[in-house]
Amino acid sequence: MPHNTMTIEIFSAPGCNKCSKTFQLAEAVLKELDDESINLRRVNVVEELDYAVELGIRATPSIVINGTLLFTAMPGTEALRRAILSQRTSINQEQP
Repeated sequence: MPHNTMTIEIFSAPGCNKCSKTFQLAEAVLKELDDESINLRRVNVVEELDYAVELGIRATPSIVINGTLLFTAMPGTEALRRAILSQRTSINQEQP
């Protein structure tokens, strides 16, 4: 039985060193969780400004999980892991 997918978006800007580190952190956490239903996407705020504004992005790096802005700075590894697991639990509970 297929389960719902989760999308994690890392909002970044060109030349933002912390943005690259945040993306690498997210990749490492996702590799550890080993869940193919989680999609990771880097969003360039310059190229997708309207989308970033719509979500309330005011700084980079920012992390959005399933359309909800959760972090407006680079989180620690454990904070990101907990947020992902919490969102994954919410998705699984919404299944019929």
